[in-house]
Amino acid sequence: MCPGVGALSDIFREVDEDLRTERAQQLWARYGKLAVAAAVALVVLVAGYTLWQQQIAERRMTAGTRYAEAEAELARGNAEQAAAGWGLLVQEAKGDGYAMLARLRLAALAAEKGDTAGAISQYKAIAADTSLSNEYRDLATLLATQAESATLAPEALEAALKPLLADNHALRHQAREILAAAFLKAGKTDSARTLLTAISDDPAAPTGLRARSTELLAALGKAG
Repeated sequence: MCPGVGALSDIFREVDEDLRTERAQQLWARYGKLAVAAAVALVVLVAGYTLWQQQIAERRMTAGTRYAEAEAELARGNAEQAAAGWGLLVQEAKGDGYAMLARLRLAALAAEKGDTAGAISQYKAIAADTSLSNEYRDLATLLATQAESATLAPEALEAALKPLLADNHALRHQAREILAAAFLKAGKTDSARTLLTAISDDPAAPTGLRARSTELLAALGKAG
């Protein structure tokens, strides 16, 4: 008796499965070693990446410790030791956030020691460093402009601070205060009043800065 249609289907399915199994075995025999090698390579890659992350974390921890040690030296009145510590950190941890902070602290230390030109030069070097984020560069621009505000005309200060004066910039309040002080010094009261009003009316401005602006506006009185 001839097998029925269902039986034939079962036979064909079994043959098909056998062929697939045989094909898979042949493929594994051909590519199995490559697959294992690829898997091993992947494990090595993941392990290497994990180790790299651990090393970065360790370097950052070391950099953070060195930065804190330099701060402690400064607090004890040892400015030279603090500067040496920050200088070493800048050299050994290039690209790290603590190295960036160390550069800013070195510039600030120069300003505190009366080396205004040196401080301005360091701040401007940071501001011009395209490898840094805009936040650091903008902060350096603000500090450089503040340091040289005593010698620059208000118009020159305004040009230097222009990007920071934008309504959506995080440092707009500080930039406006620096420029307002320059306008006051130059006798341009109306220009100063406009900037101080912008600070005083901005709820996002730091509390202390708003208070100073409000106090100055009261002292200036209404526009004539």
